Amino acid sequence: MVRPAGAGCESATHVRARRDVVHSSRRRQRHDSPVHFLTLDKYTNVVWGIIRGRLALVVLAACAVLAPGSALAQTGDPVKPYILFVTDTSGSMGWDMANPNLYDSCSGGRSRIDHARCALQRIIDANGDIQLGLARFHQTTTDTTCRCSMTGGCFGLVDDPSLADILVPITDDSALDAREWVNFSCGTCTTDTSMDPELEVAGNTPLAGSLYGAQRYFQGADPTWMGMTGGDPIRDDPLKNIFLPGGEQCRPYIVILLTDGDETCGGTPPNGATALLSTDVDGSTYRIRTIPIGFGDDLGSPCDAGIEAIAHAGGAPDDGDPNTCEGYYAFSEDDLAIAVNQIIADSLKFETCNDLDDDCDVLVDEDFPDKGNACDDGNLGICKGTGTLQCTLDGSGTECVIDTPGQPMGTETCNGLDDDCDGKIDEAPADCGGCLSGELCNNMDDDCDGNIDENLTQPCGTDVGVCTSGTEQCVAGSWVNCTATTGPDYEDPEVSCDDLDNDCDGVTDGMTQACETIPDPPTGDPNEGICQPGQQVCTAGTWGMCIGEVDPQAQDLCDGLDNDCDGMVDEDHVPADCSSACGMGQTVCNAMGQIVCQGSTMPETEVCDGFDNDCDMIVDEGQPDMGPCDEGGTLCVPGVLKCVGGSYTCIGGSPPGTEICDCMDNNCNGKVDEGTVCAAGQACVNCQCANPCQPGEFPCPVGQECESGFCIADPCFNVNCTPDMDGNHQSCQDGTCVATCDITNCPDGLACKPDTGQCVLDNCVGFPERCADDERCVAGTCEADPCFDVTCSGANQYCLEGECLGSCTDVECAAGDRCVQGVCELDPCGGPCPGDQFCDETSGECKDSLCTNAPCPQGQRCNPSNGQCEADPCFNVTCPNPGELCEDGTCFTPQNPSVDGGSGSTEFVSAAGGGGCAGCGSSGGEPGSLLLLLGIALLALRRRRSREVA
Repeated sequence: MVRPAGAGCESATHVRARRDVVHSSRRRQRHDSPVHFLTLDKYTNVVWGIIRGRLALVVLAACAVLAPGSALAQTGDPVKPYILFVTDTSGSMGWDMANPNLYDSCSGGRSRIDHARCALQRIIDANGDIQLGLARFHQTTTDTTCRCSMTGGCFGLVDDPSLADILVPITDDSALDAREWVNFSCGTCTTDTSMDPELEVAGNTPLAGSLYGAQRYFQGADPTWMGMTGGDPIRDDPLKNIFLPGGEQCRPYIVILLTDGDETCGGTPPNGATALLSTDVDGSTYRIRTIPIGFGDDLGSPCDAGIEAIAHAGGAPDDGDPNTCEGYYAFSEDDLAIAVNQIIADSLKFETCNDLDDDCDVLVDEDFPDKGNACDDGNLGICKGTGTLQCTLDGSGTECVIDTPGQPMGTETCNGLDDDCDGKIDEAPADCGGCLSGELCNNMDDDCDGNIDENLTQPCGTDVGVCTSGTEQCVAGSWVNCTATTGPDYEDPEVSCDDLDNDCDGVTDGMTQACETIPDPPTGDPNEGICQPGQQVCTAGTWGMCIGEVDPQAQDLCDGLDNDCDGMVDEDHVPADCSSACGMGQTVCNAMGQIVCQGSTMPETEVCDGFDNDCDMIVDEGQPDMGPCDEGGTLCVPGVLKCVGGSYTCIGGSPPGTEICDCMDNNCNGKVDEGTVCAAGQACVNCQCANPCQPGEFPCPVGQECESGFCIADPCFNVNCTPDMDGNHQSCQDGTCVATCDITNCPDGLACKPDTGQCVLDNCVGFPERCADDERCVAGTCEADPCFDVTCSGANQYCLEGECLGSCTDVECAAGDRCVQGVCELDPCGGPCPGDQFCDETSGECKDSLCTNAPCPQGQRCNPSNGQCEADPCFNVTCPNPGELCEDGTCFTPQNPSVDGGSGSTEFVSAAGGGGCAGCGSSGGEPGSLLLLLGIALLALRRRRSREVA
């Protein structure tokens, strides 16, 4: 692209405004507009492509369409946001999704917390280096087992930061630590990630307190993480005091709040979001955005009032339109992953060509190295215009801006120039061997006036930077005596940090130099070992901050590195005693930077004697048990003789005890669970003391089910079933994962699909793989596809039942005519019929349709004249042009008035999944058609109604 001088480059404000158009397109649709979706796999590939710097711009089919050539050049690594993900762990998150067939892809579970955990796991697996911290609503535990008893609630607090538990702080590896909380595997319920924890559900919904807890964490004041790695994210951020030219923070700080319910602890969540936008750290104010995600199946309005209030208070713009959604809404694992990916993608900063540092790396337009280079308009001879490469208006790249336009094309003459701009010089007239009309700089008398190279001058030099242009003379065939001026660095790369373009290359300053800001220690060489000076960049005549400096450490550790920078490696290791039964020994630091024990003797077979007989640094390992023991008959349950402290000791067993409800003979009287073994009001049922079931919506606590009037443990609670090795969907039955189809009885006409566990039509509609590539599925039967091997050569043609026909797009017919398969013919009814009527071609009258809402089978449509399902000529037809529709075997665009199509004007009624008809059988269509339509409806995102108090 070439544009004339004076057009200028796009301003930073303009560039950001265009980015905001892409951002604002996410889910900001009015409730009366159609909603379109990308699949999660395609969406994830696009979003993580932009995060890793491999794409120019994400173009989302559901959000924005950019014209060809408008993709942003983004080749550098973006600045990653600091994200704290606060997840709802209230009791309602344990409820199943409303759709009984909506399972998460990680465990086969149906609860909201399962879908949330699986979505987070997939986001982290896609790009584990995102800087993501994890928090939940405050909970306590009452024991130390994996499925421990969780207690959550308000604890008498309102708007209190202690209502948030910071589980994983923000570090370089924090996303991988957060994954331990969502991997459907756990050992204990502590916050120690080495013990393999997991998110569980219990208690209320303290939204406001959680936001204040997030602010306390960003201020470095969370009591759990103070003084620990990641516990002070803003103070430890090297980019905390770097801002874009417009004043925007270089590093985005974000709190993502996931919730399926309203505030239930008396707090005011928008106040917490407002506080985060003005977070004070050491007297400086930092902007931390709050982005809420409404999660679950209870949204009944286009934009939930509670979610929208938090979004607006958290930094999202408010245009005053109640139908414009600024919050995010998710109703499944896929929706949630898409929402979080979109939030991350919207927060990234990339360099654009706009004379600004967009990506906070103290370099300007570094991704566009050709900027400022010379260029031309591609013309030849005297017509050629020259200029320099400058930023395009949209910042996507560079274009040639012509500052010296070419001359108009003329007639070729003998003057040493290409006058007719054809790439040839003096080709006409044919003989230019005589005198020329003008003198050339070639040490010859070209114009035959007795003088050589007389009065010839030309421009020289450049007006870029500190340089000025001038003129030079032709002397003896050479151009000399240029009067242009240059800077001191004209012949070399720029070396002076003075806010001047000294080498006249169009770039001011930009050089780097080594720097040291940390005082040199009394020992060590700052250029030895791990030590290195920092680097600083000159921008606008000023040296920037020193980055990357590494100074000596106080002690040289045993790690194979010269930590104290004295030229020696691992010299500070202090030997320690490592003697064992095999002999004397001391630790040494070997050449691999590892501490090993030095010293040896002959090993022996290990025995139970308290010594390391086999010299493997382990005492008494692998000693076998010596059978049961009863301590002289005093134990009711025998113990086992084990090697302890060098001798065999009776371990375990138990004396006679009090009988309890556990299906065991605790008092050793030969009876099981006899007498009173449970508290008043309880009964001993299935080896457990069970309370009676309570009336109401939730008769038993989470993890129990009501059976025979008592709450007993649900064997399938927290059993997460994944597909088996053959890819078959599994469900829990009596605590065991079994193939879902093995325990599913489908109605007549339906069959269970193994990979989904759902009942589908028992024909090629439910099992498309039953049809070959050259077949199509019509009304549940595979039949030959007449268009399989047909290729239509015309650009405006399509295949119908094996024949190539013409489209009616761009076909204009006379008044009273209509277009059918590319040909104009008389319209019997003289034009479209109104409402739900159709044209009776026999009588030429518009009549009421006899079709109902009952669906026709796949491949058929309803005839409005008799209400019967008949073959649909549009089935399997692919129209040749984008935006075309097919009706009655004719392809056309809805806007074409020459086509007798549109609402109420066609002879037949057809739709995806079959059109309605009156006489298509007792059920009005195949049994699975209604299920198919229901499934399509459930794909749409719904917004929440008033929610549970939990």
